[in-house]
Amino acid sequence: MVEKLLLNLTRAMKAGTPSERKIAKYLIEHLDELPFETAQTLAAKLSLSPMTVGRFLRSLGYRQFSDIRADLRHAEEAAGADQPATAEGGERHSNPFSQLLSQQIQAIQTAFDMTTQSIWRVAMNEIATAGDVFLATSPESLDAGRHFYGRLLESRGRIHYLGSDSAAYVALWDFDPAQALLVIMDCGGSLSPLQRLSAMARKSGYRTLLITTRFYEWGPESVDLSLAMPQAQNGGQGLLQLVSLLEFTLCALSTGADDAGRTRARNIAALKRSLRS
Repeated sequence: MVEKLLLNLTRAMKAGTPSERKIAKYLIEHLDELPFETAQTLAAKLSLSPMTVGRFLRSLGYRQFSDIRADLRHAEEAAGADQPATAEGGERHSNPFSQLLSQQIQAIQTAFDMTTQSIWRVAMNEIATAGDVFLATSPESLDAGRHFYGRLLESRGRIHYLGSDSAAYVALWDFDPAQALLVIMDCGGSLSPLQRLSAMARKSGYRTLLITTRFYEWGPESVDLSLAMPQAQNGGQGLLQLVSLLEFTLCALSTGADDAGRTRARNIAALKRSLRS
């Protein structure tokens, strides 16, 4: 839940209203203080109305501040369950929850920094304008890949999910290379199938875009475009960096959608509401 909260806050900082960006920025910068906040105290600090803060909390999926406090308390207990209370010599460890939040915020910040680079704008244009977009992932990225695939369908049509099944890769060759883009998501695990797929696709004239957290294992000749995340100091943050980057990608595609894309998003939202009811 903490990861989802941080991603939603970061998304609000990028694409929200001025008030939403103001609230999101404060929450991210003062996560350690949230257990002591209320909608009223936060509104007073930011010169906003409690109603505005309340609406923003509901947009994050929380009814009130106490729900955030409950999630943060649960995350702190989980993070500290296996941590000793004191270090050798009697010195106390720093708050493990603060360490966890710091790592997560750093992972999201790394992804956000990527969106300021020129290669990011080129990659977004490729995804938005390609006739057909194919998505292939490593086995370790399957869950993130399926989520990315489903959300991409909300932004544009003609998205094809190849997963990590080499038999499904054959579907790519049924499409015109001049109109197709192959997006490869790599976040650990067996690398050779994706590298072979990329090599064969490029040899056949397909454009390739790599999204990876281990750029050091892909040579510059492996793909046409690469959104490569720096290796995380904490090895466990690679997937969060990848998910953060994907969320920024979806945000950018949604913001840049034309009239047809916005109509598509409205229709899909109506379908979701209908299915839930």
